[in-house]
Amino acid sequence: MVEVSTSILSTKEGEEIETFLKLEVAKTDYFHIDVMDGKFVEKNTYEKMLKNASYIKRISNIPLDVHLMVKDVRVSS
Repeated sequence: MVEVSTSILSTKEGEEIETFLKLEVAKTDYFHIDVMDGKFVEKNTYEKMLKNASYIKRISNIPLDVHLMVKDVRVSS
């Protein structure tokens, strides 16, 4: 079985919800989110991906595949 994880990094501003709904109709299995911090890698996508994850959570049940490209992650217990 093949699964498709669609990257949403290049969604156009203002067209996010329409794009996500079209991808759902196209039967994507996962939405792939690239979270970049601007330190480990040059580009910072944190705010954009946070907004996109929020949209997806409200309109879809498709799981998120999150790829963290960050310099330092601290988890407190």
